[in-house]
Amino acid sequence: MITSNRNLHPQALEKASIQDRVRGFTLVEIMVTVILLSLVMASLISTFLVFNKGMAGLGNYTSMSVSSRGALEYFSRDIHAAQSLVTANGNEVALVLPDDAGGFTIRYKYDPAKHEFTRQKYDIDGTTLLSTDVLFKDVEIFKMVFYNRLNVDVTSEASVLTEAKTVQINAKLVKKVINQDNTDYIISARFLMRNRSSVTPSV
Repeated sequence: MITSNRNLHPQALEKASIQDRVRGFTLVEIMVTVILLSLVMASLISTFLVFNKGMAGLGNYTSMSVSSRGALEYFSRDIHAAQSLVTANGNEVALVLPDDAGGFTIRYKYDPAKHEFTRQKYDIDGTTLLSTDVLFKDVEIFKMVFYNRLNVDVTSEASVLTEAKTVQINAKLVKKVINQDNTDYIISARFLMRNRSSVTPSV
């Protein structure tokens, strides 16, 4: 026996119509939706990581710029005032300040193991350490070069302590951004020992 919806009560017809309209998603539709959402999320995460890396790199660069500027001001002041040298090589320089500047011995040294460039202040006798300041961190490459009055490199010469008139710092600072070495800051500056009498080399 065949029945028709025409024999059903109007409320039953309305209920059946609502059930036809309100149906669930198929498995295929759910899978497609999940895949699309995954692609959108992957794109957003990738964009966020790139943005975050760029901001971290900019922050590192700014930090290195500020710290290097302060360190070079320290170095410049001491080098300009130095009246004599105690040590001078590619990684270290020790100088004596004049009496009107306290007569202290100041030692600048690069530690390749720690990748740090420090300033140490000693008493007048040069034996008692008074203070230590880390001027540069994350130093990948560092070298000091000493020149005489004729602008000749005397860093490796035995006469460097008496001939040196200017010193140049060459350094490369590297900071990590998301476990990658990709923030570089290059330093290259030369300083004159104004207060120091150096031996004029024979030509």
